[in-house]
Amino acid sequence: MNKFLSLKEEKQVTIINAALGCFGKYGYAKASVNDIAVLAGISKASVFQYFGSKKQLYAYLLTYAGDIIMSSFRQADFDEKTDLFDRILLSSLTEAKTLEKNPYISQFILSAWTETSDEVRDILTEFKNETGKFRNHLILRKDDVSKFKNPNDAETVLQILMLMAEGYAAHCRNDEKTMYSSLTDDFQKMIAAMRRNFYKEEYLL
Repeated sequence: MNKFLSLKEEKQVTIINAALGCFGKYGYAKASVNDIAVLAGISKASVFQYFGSKKQLYAYLLTYAGDIIMSSFRQADFDEKTDLFDRILLSSLTEAKTLEKNPYISQFILSAWTETSDEVRDILTEFKNETGKFRNHLILRKDDVSKFKNPNDAETVLQILMLMAEGYAAHCRNDEKTMYSSLTDDFQKMIAAMRRNFYKEEYLL
């Protein structure tokens, strides 16, 4: 990795985008290191020299993409929202906007959500667990449970809505431009329906 990090930033970005694009388009198993090298304008040997292996490259890209997505969330923005459902919507829209601005990351992350290769199952599980913990810490508040008819439903509802958001993103993977508008319209309707069904009557006013 030191040799890769010693490259000029522009060259690093070219290599990263080539890898993001290939993995995003073909998935882990079918993505070719040779194709990545050609797109990046480097030799196949250089890819292994920089990252060690195809799996290590994939793991690096997960960290890279995850860091960019998570850095787009501002704690202060979430602290301003007093309602759990408003914070869930903010989280989904923030991520959708970030992916919309970063098409290579968008293509890669949407592919990673549906990746089935056993070779990267372990790092994908770890990635999903870490991002889940980050999101829960960002969104959930102790007083959220008091608004629910069943206090134990709060975290479950969060997980359901996050899975729905990922489902929309996966559905839009061939036309990322529709992602933000789709989430804005449909997700708000879903959140309103969930709020009506799970909240106590006094919190629906």
